Amino acid sequence: MKKYLILLLIALLPVLYGCKEITVKYEDSGKTIHLMVDQILKVHLPSNASSGNDWRKTAYDDKIINRLGKPNYMLGDGSTGSPGITMFRFKGMEAGETKLFMEYGNKYDSDKEALKVFELTIIVVPKK
Repeated sequence: MKKYLILLLIALLPVLYGCKEITVKYEDSGKTIHLMVDQILKVHLPSNASSGNDWRKTAYDDKIINRLGKPNYMLGDGSTGSPGITMFRFKGMEAGETKLFMEYGNKYDSDKEALKVFELTIIVVPKK
């Protein structure tokens, strides 16, 4: 019996761990996201590293959420010049509400108009 309980626990670990992260995409811009303290928010945004454009501005309350590490870029289909995805990770730090605002445009001239914007309202709640 103990053996089956251990196997069940091992089988459930990926499911339990998966609840720890929430993933959003560019299409989710404008939505409200609820996180718990210590929960991870993964943001996947379209970008093209060869175009000279990048997700250049990010604004949020770092008491409520905090970015984890540097953004990661993942190539699209692998052909030269094809778009890919830039991935950001944020962690819920303390209960509260903040806007996450991100702007995509020329990474060498931030005075130029943004090509895309991404915005979320993030509500962080205490752990249960």
